[in-house]
Amino acid sequence: MHVPIGIFGGTFDPPHISHTLAVLYALETGGLERIVVIPCFKHPLGKSASTFEHRLAMTRLAMEPIGERAIVSDIEARRDGASYTIDTVRSMIKEMPNAEISLIIGSDILKETRLWKDFAELEKMARIIVIPRPGGENPPAARFFLPDISSTEIRRRLKSGEDVLPFLSRRVLEYIRRHKLYQE
Repeated sequence: MHVPIGIFGGTFDPPHISHTLAVLYALETGGLERIVVIPCFKHPLGKSASTFEHRLAMTRLAMEPIGERAIVSDIEARRDGASYTIDTVRSMIKEMPNAEISLIIGSDILKETRLWKDFAELEKMARIIVIPRPGGENPPAARFFLPDISSTEIRRRLKSGEDVLPFLSRRVLEYIRRHKLYQE
């Protein structure tokens, strides 16, 4: 019997409320048993990020309210080289041979998939679940949109001392303050 499992990857620098809501939305509307949340270890498009260890810890804190249906994985840190989604999906299929894999992406990322390694093959390996995002390629009938929150904007606000609590969970914000992240 195949178990429907979602994969939700991202830089998560930092993970914010919209990331948590995306996982909840996909669980409730995508017919998924669980979602494996995967912080990117080495971004293939060269996006800068906090250390992987900090992003992994913050992602675990951000997903805590969902419970055991959201599993935060370090699978990309266990491989060498750039973190390509196709390679991550292949690794997940090996680790979970009874899983029916779905890849969860925000509609704002759809335009970037042409830059992804072997995206056509990826579409054959996994069902694609698209989460509507403001500014993304959304179907005309989309009724649900994640809050328009950007990790880049959160980092800017943290650096300038502005309020970020509406965008981050308290646990993630406490972690950021304790480790003095995003101050420079």
